This record gives sequence, structure tokens and C-alpha cells, in this order.
Amino acid sequence: MDGSLSVSQITMQIRSLLEQGIGSVIVIGEISNFKLHGSGHRYFSLKDEYAQISAVMWKGKSLQFPLTDGMKVIARGNVTVYPPQGRYQLDCQSIMPLGTGDLYMAFEELKKSLAAKGLFDQDRKAELPDFPLTIGIATSATGAAVQDMLSTLKRRNPMAHVILRPTIVQGDTAPADIINAIKELEQSACEVIIIARGGGSMEDLWAFNDESVAYAIADCSIPIISGVGHETDITIADFVADVRAATPTAAAELVSPITMDDLHHHLALKKDSLRKSMEYLVSKMKDQLQRMEQHSGFRRLPEHIRNSAQRRDELENRMHQSLARYIQISQKNVQSLEMQCMALHPYSPLKKGFALLQRDQSILSADDTLIKGEALTLIREHGETAIRVE
Repeated sequence: MDGSLSVSQITMQIRSLLEQGIGSVIVIGEISNFKLHGSGHRYFSLKDEYAQISAVMWKGKSLQFPLTDGMKVIARGNVTVYPPQGRYQLDCQSIMPLGTGDLYMAFEELKKSLAAKGLFDQDRKAELPDFPLTIGIATSATGAAVQDMLSTLKRRNPMAHVILRPTIVQGDTAPADIINAIKELEQSACEVIIIARGGGSMEDLWAFNDESVAYAIADCSIPIISGVGHETDITIADFVADVRAATPTAAAELVSPITMDDLHHHLALKKDSLRKSMEYLVSKMKDQLQRMEQHSGFRRLPEHIRNSAQRRDELENRMHQSLARYIQISQKNVQSLEMQCMALHPYSPLKKGFALLQRDQSILSADDTLIKGEALTLIREHGETAIRVE
């Protein structure tokens, strides 16, 4: 009939209305009919004195405590429909005991605010260095977490230098000390920083849910790994950090992804690959050389060398001959200039029997007037004579 709907169609419409109209909700209720399925999924109901709603929490969702009937909890999830039974239910994303509800609400509000500001965006997060040799750690110096991390790094990356900054990780003064630890390690030579602590309750881990700590992590120029609590513990620091590790030990493993044995094996493979590459290259060059030797141009190379040597000798002989002619002509030019200079010398007439008259160290010219009684010097080729004008 026109306008009729199948059961599946109307069920899908109802589910769409619920998911879009209600969406994500936070529900306070009491656990009842709890069942942990063999698949790992958790099925139960949430009820109060007036109503109840079916709920499910899938295996992949983290849970920090065991669920039991009668437990009062605060659950966050989405209202949806389970089509095979036509039953609406709450698809739980997280569950906390009701006693921590206030903290959980604050956590969710801060998470929502920081996400809107982009602090969780993947594109702002830095990649970890492949094989860091200087690693900074901000954690308690007395807890088991630091010993686990140090032993892991010593075993997997003994060449690494670890800068440990003992840090307060719990209590009212912890956020400020965590921030100072991040800043101090940022000023050191660290290539990566781990902020970590062992597991605990939400209250114990609350320092890592502090907004100021979140901004300190986001503003740090060095990649930061958050290794806070156990695998099921989630903090704001995990969302802001460049990489989240499930545990402090896992964080240490992240900064030493290659063990020394792996590194030695990798180097051995590289060495073998390089040797094979060199052998192939030498073989290829030998083949090219053989082909060149068989080429007519290569066979005539000695002839070209001999012809070039002969041509060089000819050019050298021509250069010597040209240089000798140039020197001969230059010598003749010098001799000619020398003769011209000698002919122009004032004493040159003396060689022909002439004499010169000298007055006060100056040679008299034909136009000079002689004064009666003055003393002069008569200069001839072989000597000088003092005379007086009469």
C-alpha cells in the first residue's frame, strides 16, 4: 500500500530521531542485570525508582573498575536503537562511579573546551624522533613507575642519556610542579620528554587533568609522551600530548623502538646490502669498460695520444723559433737606439777631433759671447785644459 513502511524502515527512522534528537547524554542510575559476555561486551540496565533503560558497553571501551549489580554510576553515551529487538538503549562510552561524578563532569567540560580550542588536533602534534639519545622524564623519583622506565631504557637503549626531573604528581601543588618540570626539560638538551606516574583513582590523577598543565604540554617545543596511570586511565594530558602511552613502561618503549639487538641486526643487513650494491656497481663498471675497449674510438685512443704529443712538439718548436726571432729583432732595435743616443751625446764630436768650451760647468754654444780675460775650460777627447780669452 502507498505510504506503508516496513518494520525495518520505521525502526531506522526511530533510531535516527533518537540519535539526532537526543544524541550524547550523561545518565545517573543503578546497575542491574549486569552480564559480561564471552566476547568482552558488557550488557546491563540503568534504573532509578521510576524507570530503567537498557545499556551496553563494548569491549573496546576502557573501564577503570568492575561493574556489579546495585552500583550507582554516571554513564556517558548515545541513545540509539537495537533493531533486532526494536529496543532503545544507551551505547555507553564511559562509566564512572557516582561518587566521582563531580570530577567526571569537570573533566568532560574541560575536555570539550580544550577540544574546541584545537589542543587535541592531530595536525599540531609533533612526531617522535626515531632514536633519541637524550630523554627527559618528569615523574616522581620514588615511585615504581620511574624504576620501570629506567630499567626499560637501560635494557633497550643503553646509549641514551636520561635527564630525570623529580616531580610532584599528586596533590594541590602537583600541577605547578609538573608545569615547571616541562619548562626545565624543554630548556635542556632533551629530544623527547615523558611525563608519567603510576595508576590511581581519578582524584589521584587529577593533576594531569589541570587546564594549565594541558597548555604547558601544548606549548612545549619538544615532543611529549604522556604515560600516566594504567592502560584504562585517561587524562587530559593524554589528549594534549603528542603521543599517549598506555603505561609509563610503554612510554619508555616508545622512545626506544629499536633494541640494541635489533640495531645490530639492522646494521648487519645494511652492511650486506651495501656490499652487494658495491659488487653490482663494480661489475657494471667492468662491463662498461670492456664495451669501451671494444669501441673503435677507444682503440684509436693511443693514436690520438701520439698525434697530440707530436702536435705539441711541433707547436713547442715553432714557439722557440718565434721567440728567438723576436729576441734577435729586439737586440737590433736596442743597438740602433744605442747608436742614436751616442750620436746625440754632447761629447760625441770630441771623437772627431773637435773641442768644447766650458764656462762654470756649462758647455758654451755657438751663440754665447766670449768675454775678454775670462777663464774657460777647453775640453778635448783625452783631457781638459784651462785657458783665458785674450
